[in-house]
Amino acid sequence: MIKMKTILGMIIMTASIITKKIIANSLKQLMETESFHKISVSDIMADCQMRRQTFYYHFIDKFELLGWIYKEETKENIEDFLEYEKWENIFDLLIDYFHENQRFYRKAFKVIEQNSFNQYLFEHTQSLYIKIIDELLTDSQLEIPEESKQTLASFYSHGFVGTIKDWIENNCVIKPFVLSSLMKDMIHNQLLLLLQQSANRI
Repeated sequence: MIKMKTILGMIIMTASIITKKIIANSLKQLMETESFHKISVSDIMADCQMRRQTFYYHFIDKFELLGWIYKEETKENIEDFLEYEKWENIFDLLIDYFHENQRFYRKAFKVIEQNSFNQYLFEHTQSLYIKIIDELLTDSQLEIPEESKQTLASFYSHGFVGTIKDWIENNCVIKPFVLSSLMKDMIHNQLLLLLQQSANRI
């Protein structure tokens, strides 16, 4: 009986996530041609051919939906790969994702009522930089204090978020592979040097 309830709960949760993704995709599609403020909940639900009330089963309003997109898609492009993918590949995937979705994000950044993009991307990017630092330390057989690791991860994460936002707002003039290569070069050279200097201070 308990197992059946667990399975049923998982099915309901999966269905809810699928519905949220369909609604989110409709908002992203509409924002290809319209500004966020001109799009209504009715427009979103008409686009995905669902009842308007279904929206409110999952989101309070369209601002919460926008925040959910930020949270879910940054998680999918970072956290879901951390356990098994090389960090260099995660960088490539993440930058390709923002390049492909640049029109949506350019319009989303103008929504000052919902400014959680920096927060969500920073949180997930910080996890990525912790992974990078741990790997560099292991490969170099170095050790640094935990607080130094957290400080460096925070510093580089803020820089990454700001760079991505500027890149998108400037129409992604730099090609994705060039930007990714520049960032990876900074990690291999600059960050590794900082780790070596931190280790020498112990």
